[in-house]
Amino acid sequence: MNYHIKSLCHQGSIRDNNEDAISYGIHKELDVVWMLIADGMGGHNAGEIASAMLVDHIKYAWGKVSITKQANWLTWITEQLNAANLSIFKQAKNTVGQQGMGTTGVLMVIENNKCHLGWVGDSRAYTLKNKNLVQETIDHSMLQELVNKGAISAETAKSAKTKNLLSQAIGVREKISVDTATIAIESGDTIMLSTDGLHDYLTDREINHYLSEFSTEKNVCDDMVEQAIAQNSRDNLTVGLIYLNN
Repeated sequence: MNYHIKSLCHQGSIRDNNEDAISYGIHKELDVVWMLIADGMGGHNAGEIASAMLVDHIKYAWGKVSITKQANWLTWITEQLNAANLSIFKQAKNTVGQQGMGTTGVLMVIENNKCHLGWVGDSRAYTLKNKNLVQETIDHSMLQELVNKGAISAETAKSAKTKNLLSQAIGVREKISVDTATIAIESGDTIMLSTDGLHDYLTDREINHYLSEFSTEKNVCDDMVEQAIAQNSRDNLTVGLIYLNN
């Protein structure tokens, strides 16, 4: 499998700093791809510290993945997000000006026609298969909790002004609950990771259009960010795209 990867982490038009982060890499010997996206939160520069700490932790952990060991990727993802959570939580607790800092996180590992996901918060993963767009993650937000309970509809949640209130994030509490999923993928599929500054300001139809246009010849990351900003995104915006082809 060949992986065509593009990403963009943009400060946006309003914020004076960028608390988002994205990183990815390929383990050539294992033929495995990973990608991480994060959206930091907290006063002053604490949000960008939290997202950077998450990225640094995953990079370090990835460097220790053994070629001789067949990893259980969902277990590995869960362990790493929990470990990063504890590290960020301890630093926030013991550092003046960083109390309460945290970050969302979606960590993906692709191996053997399978996409393994683990996430905390409201950053998302989408897949496009045969022009069919699917949101593969479920937001950890207060509104999503109400949707899950049947108290409000998904359509009502989309237009609510409080949709960015998180039910959990990495680094805010000593323990987190990591959600995971494994998705079958094949040549021709596209996978997208994004922060809410992007996906909250694009319709599913627009995301479908851009992912359908993404290919080895065409990079749509700039177009997606520009469109979200034009549609009143007031946040940092980050997108990571992987197109699979033989």
